[in-house]
Amino acid sequence: MHLYILKNNSSGKYYIGVTNNIERRLREHNNANKHFTGRADGKWVVLFSKVFNSKIEARREELRLKKAKNKKYIDWYILNQGP
Repeated sequence: MHLYILKNNSSGKYYIGVTNNIERRLREHNNANKHFTGRADGKWVVLFSKVFNSKIEARREELRLKKAKNKKYIDWYILNQGP
């Protein structure tokens, strides 16, 4: 299971999610929809992804990051979680 962080190339906003297929999810985010990502102008790009052994672990990390609500912390997380 993948934890992923997207960034909107127009607004600079982040989106954090979990999926088993990043390519499919990115297409869904960039297609017009009524959700948060579909309403934003510009395209979403993948900034970061990390593979977890289970969906539970990935969701736990997703919720932890969403709870932080701090763009500087997300930037730090991306820089410090690399290979």
